[in-house]
Amino acid sequence: MMDTGANRFFISIKALDPSYADGYTSLSVFGTMNLFIMMGDMSTSIKALFVKELCANCILGMDFIHKYKLFINTEEQIVSISDNYKRITLKFDINKGDIRYPARLINNVRIPPK
Repeated sequence: MMDTGANRFFISIKALDPSYADGYTSLSVFGTMNLFIMMGDMSTSIKALFVKELCANCILGMDFIHKYKLFINTEEQIVSISDNYKRITLKFDINKGDIRYPARLINNVRIPPK
């Protein structure tokens, strides 16, 4: 998942075995690791923070987006990614039967314990 509101790259512990990174929600970070990710035929790397629970297996944050000069074209449903040598374009991988729409409250709501 790409999240332009997330400052960093996060990965859940569940994703390391075969909710929220919005910059405001607190997460318990267990550590960092360098991850190497294939995007199309381009090899990328990023320092990731790994956490116990996340709303997705991993979140590509602004650190990744800036490093690889990502362009996200929602109308054409493509992502363009660049390293120092080339730029590639990838289509969104959408599984229409499994689309989830995350939502966030505008105002904080506190529910006291009973």
